[in-house]
Amino acid sequence: MAMINYVDRFTMSFAIGPISQEFGLSTVAKGYLFSSFLWTYTLFLIPVGLLVDKFGSKRVAAWGLGIWSVATAVTGVASGFTSILLCRLVMGGGESTTSPAGAGVIREWMPASERGMANAAFNTGAYAEPAVGALLAGSIVQIYGWRVLFYVAGVAGLIWVLAWALFYDRPRKARWLGEDEPLPWC
Repeated sequence: MAMINYVDRFTMSFAIGPISQEFGLSTVAKGYLFSSFLWTYTLFLIPVGLLVDKFGSKRVAAWGLGIWSVATAVTGVASGFTSILLCRLVMGGGESTTSPAGAGVIREWMPASERGMANAAFNTGAYAEPAVGALLAGSIVQIYGWRVLFYVAGVAGLIWVLAWALFYDRPRKARWLGEDEPLPWC
């Protein structure tokens, strides 16, 4: 989830050149596009944390990733600065679910003595993406164009939402967890 979050964040970095040329964007407009998702991301972090506490990580993460994936894919059909900006704002709101939901998953599944390592593994997804994503994103933009990059990133997130909905649950509800496995320690 964290890696997909950062893939969608960094799509703009790889696409800004052709987007800027196509729409004649100024340096200031490009700066707004780069930072705009952080406006809603920051605004929604605490309310989303409350939603995770109330409705659980599974539901909140699925909704958030679904929203940000659709916003990312819709960026591919944008017709100018305003439509891209709106997509980025929606994407930021959706992405604000990642850290609170990830922390909830770790709390639900890991004993307190192992949560440091689990958090490090979760965050590795975010930090590894720029290195891994650069190889793929640059090639996609070069070969297929900037719009395809947003479609691919959006569809990848929607595939993850489907897998998340099918396979993830709290330990007590997980159908795939064997009877001999110890139940949650929280």
